[in-house]
Amino acid sequence: MKKKVHRKVGNLIRIGISAGLIIWLFSRFDLRGVITYLQDLPISIWAVACLMILSAQVLSSIRWWTLSNTFSFSGRWPTYLGFYFVGMFFNLFLPTGIGGDLFKVHFLSREEGRRFLAAFTVVGDRLFGLIAMLLMGTAAVRIWPDLLPELFADFLSLSSLIILAALVGLPLLQRAIKGVWPGVSRHLADLLLLWQRPKRLLWVLGLSFCLQTLGMGAVALLGAGIGIHLPLPFYFATLPLIGLITLVPVSFNGIGVREGAFVYFFGLKGIEAEPALGLGLLFFSVQVVLSLLGGVAYAAGLHRHSIVNKCLK
Repeated sequence: MKKKVHRKVGNLIRIGISAGLIIWLFSRFDLRGVITYLQDLPISIWAVACLMILSAQVLSSIRWWTLSNTFSFSGRWPTYLGFYFVGMFFNLFLPTGIGGDLFKVHFLSREEGRRFLAAFTVVGDRLFGLIAMLLMGTAAVRIWPDLLPELFADFLSLSSLIILAALVGLPLLQRAIKGVWPGVSRHLADLLLLWQRPKRLLWVLGLSFCLQTLGMGAVALLGAGIGIHLPLPFYFATLPLIGLITLVPVSFNGIGVREGAFVYFFGLKGIEAEPALGLGLLFFSVQVVLSLLGGVAYAAGLHRHSIVNKCLK
């Protein structure tokens, strides 16, 4: 009972923080100016951006399906695609921002069990996306060193070094602790099954780079559509940071935090607050529309499909 009360209170606090941030942003800057930028965007550019991010989400569903099949979860890709879009819907419209991920874990494990490995495929899907974003951001700030202040560039570089060390070092760590902590080593070996299939690991990483390029390219397209003239590498450098900030669970699915981060980072390059805020809202509008597709998938009952039956047909 106490947990439910704490959860409700936490959700109300996050909703309040998001509402407060949005009100603050709109009161601080020229709302009419923001609306003008939104109105000036050609609908064709917005539609192309939607298609680009939709394509990125489809690639992400393929990545999740690949990870799941690697850990011996059965089923065909179309079933996972339906699960993925239903998860997108609940990720956006539940207060926690990870509610859809919990649903995906349930869809995957309800027939075959192995909830821990099911959760790992969902978390892994997110992690590989984050890994690709950070590596691309690091490449951008090292090739074009004037994109961001040194503090942010160093953060991206340090994050990438940690990522590369983990990719190389985890198998070595598993072997090193095999005789000391056999139980931990055994669980780690289960999780490192992907490392035993290097071609599949490269395939997952390749998908991650492709879908992140599509997603960040879509935001850059929206920015150009409302008159923000910044080089594409700037988006590759800043969007990983904005994504990390949005993940901090202090607001309702990042609402308000995301838009504030756009205003801050684009302000570093002399972009006025109104177009930067407008870009953040445009990006969120695309996410909302695509998440509503997940609502359609849920209404159509795609979440009830069986991965076992689909595999056997």
